[in-house]
Amino acid sequence: MNEWLKNGFFLGLGAAVAGKEKVQTYLDDLVTKGRITPKEAEQFADELIHKGETKEEEWSQASKDRVKGMFHDMGLATRDDVENLEAKITHLESLLKEEANKNDT
Repeated sequence: MNEWLKNGFFLGLGAAVAGKEKVQTYLDDLVTKGRITPKEAEQFADELIHKGETKEEEWSQASKDRVKGMFHDMGLATRDDVENLEAKITHLESLLKEEANKNDT
């Protein structure tokens, strides 16, 4: 599973780099041909980057939700579950120590 996630990450990273290079080449070509100004090209690139970051955040959250759902379906404990159990154990240990101290006196 870990290898699958890592491969997916590198695939996405490679696609992003290739896509950015193609967009930059396309924008440079438009500037060279005089169809847009360098400032317009920069603004367009910034807009694409912003949209890409927004979409990446959406996909990232959707991926996290899917993984959480898979873990839930498999019956695996979440970090919150483990932390809650640790807190309960700590509380019970302190109650036992208090009870032991009462019995000792």
